[in-house]
Amino acid sequence: MEPAGLAVGVLAIAGLFNNAVDCFEYVQVGRNFGQRYQIGLLKLDGARLQLSRWGQSVGLSGELEDIQSLPQAFESAHDMNKAEQMLGQILELFADAEGISAKFKTRGGRAEQELLVHDTQTDLEPAALSLHNKMRDLTIKRQTQTPLRQKAKWAFYEEKHFKRLIEDITSLVNDLIELFPAAQESQKQLCKTEVAEISAKENLPMLGAAVKSQDKLLEEAIIEAMKQKTSVPNITFSGSHNSGLQLANNTGTISDLRWGGSTLFS
Repeated sequence: MEPAGLAVGVLAIAGLFNNAVDCFEYVQVGRNFGQRYQIGLLKLDGARLQLSRWGQSVGLSGELEDIQSLPQAFESAHDMNKAEQMLGQILELFADAEGISAKFKTRGGRAEQELLVHDTQTDLEPAALSLHNKMRDLTIKRQTQTPLRQKAKWAFYEEKHFKRLIEDITSLVNDLIELFPAAQESQKQLCKTEVAEISAKENLPMLGAAVKSQDKLLEEAIIEAMKQKTSVPNITFSGSHNSGLQLANNTGTISDLRWGGSTLFS
């Protein structure tokens, strides 16, 4: 494919990427999910964050009109076509799920209670709401600022379809990541930035649970950040006239702590 044709293709992919990230914005979750609603929603947020990170790493974020030069990641017409297909599949997954939602609502014999949906601003625990909003903000920043057609919100009423959507999207995003290995180093750095911005004490463990076995790069960044937060330096007291009270908080095993020549923990 000629460079001009590739450039046009990249603009088309940027549009698909922007629409795919936007689709997450309109998903709601039925109240019949109960307590599973919170972790489920955070897993969906995690899938959106991972997709947005991939897009930024390959040069698809920002203003569409600013994509004047061909991003290095898309120098192969084959890879570009594959990426276009995968992004199209993500859009199809959302369309199919929305269709299932519509059929559920119109099926006869439904009690009004079955069609109630959760409100993220009132139904999430404070820590989960903070994490949800932060991940949403990060992904929106990575979208292009080209206005998109506003869509109506729709809801998942059956958990099996919700789980399947997250699994299928995660699989496609991981395929996109594997398709452009040169961009993975950039994604690792973006993961570190994400963790730094979501580093409130109560957020990292919750984020780790949400992306476990779903987003390998972010999971690794979280583990590394939590190790740094809980690391405890070795402490040695020497001499024969030490006195006073030493207070500390420790997570994990203490070793090589000595007092007056005697090892207290080893």
